[in-house]
Amino acid sequence: MFTVKAVALNHRIPSFAYGLEEQFHINVNKQKLHEAGLPVGAWLKDVKQHIWQGKPDDFRFTATLFHEHRREEREFVLGNVREQFLTISRGQKIAYVVDARYDEENEAKILALAQGADVFYCEAPYLDCDAEKARDRYHLTARQAGLMARKAGVRHLVVFHFSPRYTGQGDALEQEAMDAFQGTGGG
Repeated sequence: MFTVKAVALNHRIPSFAYGLEEQFHINVNKQKLHEAGLPVGAWLKDVKQHIWQGKPDDFRFTATLFHEHRREEREFVLGNVREQFLTISRGQKIAYVVDARYDEENEAKILALAQGADVFYCEAPYLDCDAEKARDRYHLTARQAGLMARKAGVRHLVVFHFSPRYTGQGDALEQEAMDAFQGTGGG
């Protein structure tokens, strides 16, 4: 159902960044189930499992349905259930980066990992005015996080791991990252 990727980044010592990608996403239309007189329940987990396993549309299975006051065994055809009650959409992708220096090699690895992510969680310990300090301590600036998010074409950027030197200035770090991410912060 998921692919997990890890890449070692330079933080004086190896520090791992992670990507989590869902193969595809299955949504159940509860309203249509209700209209068809079918209950929500554990049987839907089995349906999803059959789809994850790649069972064919003509696959037949028996499900135990629990209605308010009764239990029912019922046979279904997977393709019919999929067509009537499910929406299958592209999977979500999340990338997570913390403890990394901004250099060419790290940037290339981060961009490859985060490419097209729905959510990119990225450290932003320092403001850009302290870029030298960030580099000396093998960390990123908020601007660098935003620039990489933009280059990777991510949908949402979430910055975190702020240095204690910016206590109470989280908004400034977030703003700097978002300006770079949205292309309003130069670079």
